Amino acid sequence: MDTYIKEELPSRKPLTQSDYLTSIALLRPVFGEMFPEDVEPKDIYAFMRMRNAPVRSNRDVAVLSNVMNQAIKIGLINTNPCKQVRRNVENPRTREVLDSEIVAFLPHCPPWLQAYARLKLLTGLRQGDMLNIRLDQLRDDGLFVQTGKRGKKLLFSWTDTLHIAIDTIKALRHRVTSLYLINSERDGTKLSASGFKSAWARAMAKAIATGSLTETFAENDLRSKVATEARDLGQNATAMLGHSSDAVTKRHYERGTRKVEPLQKKY
Repeated sequence: MDTYIKEELPSRKPLTQSDYLTSIALLRPVFGEMFPEDVEPKDIYAFMRMRNAPVRSNRDVAVLSNVMNQAIKIGLINTNPCKQVRRNVENPRTREVLDSEIVAFLPHCPPWLQAYARLKLLTGLRQGDMLNIRLDQLRDDGLFVQTGKRGKKLLFSWTDTLHIAIDTIKALRHRVTSLYLINSERDGTKLSASGFKSAWARAMAKAIATGSLTETFAENDLRSKVATEARDLGQNATAMLGHSSDAVTKRHYERGTRKVEPLQKKY
């Protein structure tokens, strides 16, 4: 595990590194004192049952698999026991965020988070890509983004609403000399994922406590809302979200009720 953290983990994206370290912190008490050759599929299944979190345990086992591949690389074992483990079935999220819920939630957000949400609802960008937007990406022909996950290059053409969303964020920036569109109030650096998570959780808790919302929704549910609305408007949701295939978009992001026209037959 230590060798993996030192030699392989630095090549991952910062948010991925954070997620992997969280998994390793859970894996270490269970597997850390074992010899790699002694880890068997039954041990991994026992961990998954103990974890009692189907989706997250899948992620943890994926990290363990990376660690085992590291063990193969340095000659400690010949085969990866994680390859024999069947992962838990993951059902795509179905939470559909209504316009009325957005309207109810925004007043409980600080101004910068309100502006963030409005920009997210126009572009559908991942949280990491949103927080990475620099001022030099605001080009004459639009907002340019190269996505962190797939490296897709997207150019959002300027519209009145996109201009307003960007200008609102710029007016609220904590440090005007910062390179980042959304920055930390403390030192003007890029707002961290943990800092954003805390701000989102506080706003959501206020919305629930006051009765404005009866059910929480995740920041990533806004990305799905964009995909669904793009589909309903006849736009290419897959291209907008920077996906490689329509199947990914349809399975994981398009939600809601499809509006269909009845046949115009008379009998």
